[in-house]
Amino acid sequence: MKIQHKLTLNSSLVFGLVFTVASALIYISFTKSAENIFFAELARTANLTASFYLEEDELSTREYQRIEEKFLNASANQEIRLYDKTGKIHYGKADPDTNITIKILKTIRSNSRYNFKVGDAFYYAIYYRDNQGSFSIIIKAHNPTLQAQEWELINILGIALVIGLVVIVAVSYTLSRLAYEPVRHIIGQVKTIDMTRKRHQLTYPDTKDELEDLFKEFNSMLEKVYQSVQIQKNFISHASHELKSPLASIVGNLEVLLHKDRKIIEYKDVNQQVLKDAERLEKILQNLLVLAGLEQSGPMKNSRERMDEILWEVLDQLAKEYPSTRINLQWNLSEDKQELLLFNCVHTQLYIALYNLIENAAKFSDGKPVEITVSERNAKLHLQIRDRGIGISKEDLLHIAEPFFRGQNVSKTSGSGLGMAISKKILDIHHIDMDIRSEREEGTVISLLF
Repeated sequence: MKIQHKLTLNSSLVFGLVFTVASALIYISFTKSAENIFFAELARTANLTASFYLEEDELSTREYQRIEEKFLNASANQEIRLYDKTGKIHYGKADPDTNITIKILKTIRSNSRYNFKVGDAFYYAIYYRDNQGSFSIIIKAHNPTLQAQEWELINILGIALVIGLVVIVAVSYTLSRLAYEPVRHIIGQVKTIDMTRKRHQLTYPDTKDELEDLFKEFNSMLEKVYQSVQIQKNFISHASHELKSPLASIVGNLEVLLHKDRKIIEYKDVNQQVLKDAERLEKILQNLLVLAGLEQSGPMKNSRERMDEILWEVLDQLAKEYPSTRINLQWNLSEDKQELLLFNCVHTQLYIALYNLIENAAKFSDGKPVEITVSERNAKLHLQIRDRGIGISKEDLLHIAEPFFRGQNVSKTSGSGLGMAISKKILDIHHIDMDIRSEREEGTVISLLF
């Protein structure tokens, strides 16, 4: 069952239950009040009966005639019985009433006044003491008007319940449709989503409620799904090529080598090429393992490290690997700010991140110097890496941190497309802000804020 229908059903059931309980209370209250009024009328009749039957010898003729007139008007359609102490009928209707038992007569004598109802018959009794003796005066009457009113009230409440249920169902259904219209709109959009082709974002009205928060979170999830899909696509298109190329080169060189006998120098050349391809393949696999380890890493065991020492380790290694590229270090951090160099991190991970970033600058600098600046910004350590090489296009900059992604202008330069992804992941883990600005043929500037 749809939520919209559940809401309509639940609201209708709640209304029906509340209205039924309220109707029952109204009915009980009405009947109780009406019965009390009728019993009060019977009480007046009982008092007049006592005066009419038992006070005749004590009243004047004029007073007695007035009481007689009232008695005859009040006692119409009523049965009157006066019982003595022995339980015999002395006045009134002569035939006994089976509902008036010895127990009830004792109750009347002990309480002085007593009323009860049997079926649709109402009884009111008083115990009256007179010079002629003590008598239980019992008035029995039926109230057809009250019964008619009770049935009329039941009909009114029943009709009101049916009309109310019809109205509440219509109103609840309409309101639920209006309330869940954004949800149906989102469902329609979700059915058309194909994350393998392009980025999708759900459109929804600005309602400032929980549904809007849900849609925002769903959009955030869609963005993550899109990124994951793009990573998978890049892995298939780039990783397969990167892994296939060195393997194909190794297999090809070995097949050529084994085709016929070769000179020692030819064996040596082929072995060197095979070794180079194997090292390239090994580096790709190592980067994949590093990236997988970062994705699955739990809480890190940080230690307090000096950033300048890690930076010098990176620069010393790159000086060996890129001897033709000059890397200039500009130190703009004053002596009284040396505490900014201390940072809680995993030494090996931060070394890899800085190495990859500076290596990219050296690799794509197009032979021009790379400038590294260490300074302070907003009471934090600021590290800037600048090259004036081939740069990165705006389109490629959007995917620069995706695994195996390589820009359109780097096809002539060897690489796996994993270095930037690994660096970005490490920086995110250590909560280091990275900003990249680049233009084609003008170079790239990377800013790190620790």
